Amino acid sequence: MDWESISFDRIWPLWLGVIATIVFISLWFYKKPAHFPDMMLISNTVTNKGILDKLPVIITLLILGLIIIVLMKPTVIRSITVDQRARDFLVIFDTSRSMRHDTNVNREDLELMFERRAGTFSTAVDDPNSLPMLARYELARESLLSFLSQRKAQDRVGMIFFNDNAFTMSAPTANIDFVVEQLASMDEYVNWGTDIALAMETGLNLFDRYPQQNKKAVILLTDAEAAYTKDVEQQLTRLANMGISFYLLWITTDENDMSNEEVEKFLSFARTVGNVVTIENLDASNLENTLRDISRLEGYSYEETRRERIDLSRPFLQSAQVLIILWLFLVGTFFHPSTGRKYFKGGNL
Repeated sequence: MDWESISFDRIWPLWLGVIATIVFISLWFYKKPAHFPDMMLISNTVTNKGILDKLPVIITLLILGLIIIVLMKPTVIRSITVDQRARDFLVIFDTSRSMRHDTNVNREDLELMFERRAGTFSTAVDDPNSLPMLARYELARESLLSFLSQRKAQDRVGMIFFNDNAFTMSAPTANIDFVVEQLASMDEYVNWGTDIALAMETGLNLFDRYPQQNKKAVILLTDAEAAYTKDVEQQLTRLANMGISFYLLWITTDENDMSNEEVEKFLSFARTVGNVVTIENLDASNLENTLRDISRLEGYSYEETRRERIDLSRPFLQSAQVLIILWLFLVGTFFHPSTGRKYFKGGNL
């Protein structure tokens, strides 16, 4: 328990208790025989003088104090450590026009789950077999399907497509079938340019709107030679501050071709906040193997500290109930006037 975090929802019962205490003390000391005849009878008939003489009064004050605390509704923050067995993955998928570029994989060499509907450029295609080579987005989509099929029942997966805009296809969900359905609709989004900063911002906002205690990982899959910008830096820094694992899967045809200094700067900064994996000459297995490695790296056995606010009203109320029973027992037995023999021997009744 973090007792420094204790707080009260209501303060007025405290002031009510202070006023009642002042009135009680005043009456007790100045007009005790007139206003507390029953207590005077107990005091005159008690067998032993001293602290025990005041026990019913002490218990009464304790009961009143506990009731005041209950009315104030105290709460405190408790930290607990739990073993986690689930992960949250957010896949940010580049659907810019360059993802239509051909790979070296022949369409006939691979059994596909999804049928291609996007043409070579900006048009649609009626017969995918008229395009003998698989596009980058097709291979990436099929590899991602294998990654999704390996998820555990408690895992959640979110998905974002992005080009010049960002499209939230799925918030983090354990319904993997729904995420797969979104992959089937990818073709209509494969167009235009690449805005990584906007995609990252959209993804991190998604985690903010759907908080969960599972450990999180962001997988950014892109073929863009993205330039280093302050917006990109801001989002990557934000991701690092959130404690989220980050994987940049960069699809390229030549890892050593750093024609743009800004691209190299972007990749260098990305390495400071996560992992950059270069997928050179995308084929039928290299991206799928990379995603499988990510699954292994993101282990499932880990401890996590959770903080939750605990209502303390109930234990205080139970304590007051126990003291009420004790008070009734004492007043009905040991402190009952009939037990004071010296009082009755003198004929005082």
